[in-house]
Amino acid sequence: MKRNEFLTTLTGSFSVACLACMTSACSKEDNGAPGAVNNPAPASGFLINLDSEIKAVNDFVARSGYIVIRTATGNTPASFSAFSSVCPHAGATVEYKNSTSSFLCAAHGSTFSGTGALIQGPATRGLTKFDVEITGSTLRLKNQ
Repeated sequence: MKRNEFLTTLTGSFSVACLACMTSACSKEDNGAPGAVNNPAPASGFLINLDSEIKAVNDFVARSGYIVIRTATGNTPASFSAFSSVCPHAGATVEYKNSTSSFLCAAHGSTFSGTGALIQGPATRGLTKFDVEITGSTLRLKNQ
């Protein structure tokens, strides 16, 4: 085989392989979700010590599949908002941005207000909200 024929064959094979990869990546069967979908721990097992955590307004804790934000002073349930950190679109983790009091799903660009309401999709609904209960200086999420 001549050098020119070899390079043409090699380039053609490479082009076919690239085209197959691009077609697979753009197929409708792939929703683009991250490989691992979040499965939060039971809400009732999520505890926060208010003597040492989220002491100032707009401070937050994000762990175990939940985000809890202090929205006002005082250790009453009305002073906190709690949400699942799982994006309702495809299960990626949302992040709370305390500088803007909003949530962002970096995986697909969904944004949510500080109340968990949907601002921009592709998600079609807001974040799951949880009630909290406070005993002494311990905050616990209530199961829905």
